[in-house]
Amino acid sequence: MIHSYYRQTSGVTLIEVLLTLLLSSIVIGLVTTVLVSSVSFNERTQSHVNLRQEANIIVTELRQRHQGDTYNLCGQDMFSDGRFHAEDLSIHHDNTTIAGVSDCAGISPDEPLDVQFTLADDHNQTFTVDTVIEARQADGGSVVTLDPPEPGGDFEGMLSELFIFGSSFTFQGNNVYGDGSSVFIRDPLETSDFNGGAFTGVTNIYIDDAVTLDGGSAGLGSAREPGEIHVNGDLELWGGTRHIYGDVYVNGDFRLKDAHIHGNVYVDGDVELGWTPSFEEGSSIYYSGTLKKPSNYHSYILDRMIKETSVPAVDIPDMPFPEPKADEWYAEQGYNQSIQPEDMTLYGSDITIESYNDNDLGRYVDTFTNAVVVSRGDITIRSGGLSFSGFLYAPNGEVTFNGSSFEGSVIARDGFHVTSGGTDVTFRSIEHYIDNPADYPFQNGGGTVE
Repeated sequence: MIHSYYRQTSGVTLIEVLLTLLLSSIVIGLVTTVLVSSVSFNERTQSHVNLRQEANIIVTELRQRHQGDTYNLCGQDMFSDGRFHAEDLSIHHDNTTIAGVSDCAGISPDEPLDVQFTLADDHNQTFTVDTVIEARQADGGSVVTLDPPEPGGDFEGMLSELFIFGSSFTFQGNNVYGDGSSVFIRDPLETSDFNGGAFTGVTNIYIDDAVTLDGGSAGLGSAREPGEIHVNGDLELWGGTRHIYGDVYVNGDFRLKDAHIHGNVYVDGDVELGWTPSFEEGSSIYYSGTLKKPSNYHSYILDRMIKETSVPAVDIPDMPFPEPKADEWYAEQGYNQSIQPEDMTLYGSDITIESYNDNDLGRYVDTFTNAVVVSRGDITIRSGGLSFSGFLYAPNGEVTFNGSSFEGSVIARDGFHVTSGGTDVTFRSIEHYIDNPADYPFQNGGGTVE
């Protein structure tokens, strides 16, 4: 009996040993597979990062050459790093095409350069670039830099360039054309607030809070008339290729990854770099805090990072929000509530302007020009295909526009909101609509936008 019990016990122990060996083999196999996959994934990820970085360097160098004199461009000169090669290359310039790495052509920087290429490496990873390099600026590549308004300057002295003044700005339209203008926004700005063209073309931008742009291609500043961008908070330019024109002042931390910087950036705080920023020749980042970056970072970018004990401070003009005049003044000046296509001066509580059939004129009216609109509440302008030109003032409310095009300037306590897709917004000073400053529909003074 004892012998029989021993045989049974020995059999069970052998089975356990075999099961243990089998399970161990399975676990070792799984762990090995995961490790191999992890290493392979990391290699592919690093490979993709390297491709993006090299493509960024190629485009940056090409952009810098295209701001100089006429030059000869050969495809093979663009790809000097032996780790990478071009699988496809196509460069269109005026009536000339470079269709491969062996082609060469004379290039005039006075015409834009349409560039497409696919960069590949030995890991069978690829990265495709499709971009347009802008033509050289007129007058030998120089740009006109406009002086920003003097901080604390009087309100009337700044009106000639005041485009948008209010607590917020949301834009779902197409483009904003504001060369020579200034925008003052009190609330934070985020990617969801506006589409790609929201602040492209605006010379001076003042944001009295943080700016977070992660995704999309919304740029900041004017390429033709760059000025200054002041951010009284953190600035994040992370995901999404975007152009930043003019000098930038940040009262907080700065996170930078995909943007192309055309001026200098002054950061009174820390700087964090991602893999793929690019810089115009002569552009640098001056910072007072710490620098965070990936390992093995490119030296040509690090050379532009300059640590300082102090940097120029953000200067948000302390502009008072203008108070409205008395009701009697508007009546004396001929303000009314009659909507008409030309030269209307409206005054009321909440004002809505829409396209309409005008029986007296015998036509459909969807274009309004040379208007001045003042509301004690909100101003709403809406209709598909509607075009509007004028000055809008809402000291206690907001302005909402949904139409085809807007031209003019806006002062609204609760902000300016363009809700229609495809809309173009163009800056026109209040001086374009009201000749005499004494006829401006507000007082010079009052509270601030909160």
